[in-house]
Amino acid sequence: MLVPRRSFGAAGVELSALAFGTMRLAPPKFDAGSALALLLHLSDHGVTSFHVSHEYESHPFACEALAALRAARPAAPIELIAKIGAPHFDETGFSGAAFRARIEALLQQLPAGRVDVVQWMVRHTPNEDAPRLAILRRDRDAVAEAAERLKAEGKIGALGMFPYSEPFRAAALCEPFVDGLVDYLNPSELEAAPWLDAVAARGQGFVALRPLFAGALAHDPARVDAALRFPLLHPATAAIVVSLSDVRQADQAIAAAHTAPDPDAFRRALA
Repeated sequence: MLVPRRSFGAAGVELSALAFGTMRLAPPKFDAGSALALLLHLSDHGVTSFHVSHEYESHPFACEALAALRAARPAAPIELIAKIGAPHFDETGFSGAAFRARIEALLQQLPAGRVDVVQWMVRHTPNEDAPRLAILRRDRDAVAEAAERLKAEGKIGALGMFPYSEPFRAAALCEPFVDGLVDYLNPSELEAAPWLDAVAARGQGFVALRPLFAGALAHDPARVDAALRFPLLHPATAAIVVSLSDVRQADQAIAAAHTAPDPDAFRRALA
């Protein structure tokens, strides 16, 4: 049975409930053959979504691996969840031209027609809330215009955001151009959990990052299964992003991805 597909809110974007995180898709753990074999196994089970970032050291290798997957499975869909800083740490404000350039550069490197969900990050030096919130207030119209143009051109599907902090999460989720949240959710990082009911009610979507707490839970199979299933219990969750090293890990994540939304079970697990 194929991994189910879920909607990212009301943005018109669908993802596979399990998204493969490419941060660790690199030598020496992988060579071209083993990377393709894992991607083909995932594809055969309906995993079509991939989390990428041009900032990862693995990015050039991941681009090559996804190109090999496209060559081997020309008809298989590939959805991208992409981490984009705009502004970046060395920039003083949002630039629509820089944001567009980063999106277009990714699309030139990767075998996909659009970035389905942007993991938008507002960065600043110093990495503090006050300047980040000031950028949001000052540049909100520029962000909205850039996102709408890229959507109209088919280059992005949805603008999700990574919050960094509770004040920024509260401010940004109220903006009409923000389509949802891309954030950590695992038994040790629960800051996003209380927001998910509101996210769903607004028609926004959610992608759960590092459900295994950056690998800290990976050594106990029972805890792995519970942690993978936990974000998927909430109906706002479109996908969990998981880095996988081999077919055994992939099969456990694939099985967990069949978890059906159950808000009551989510609340019990959270409690």
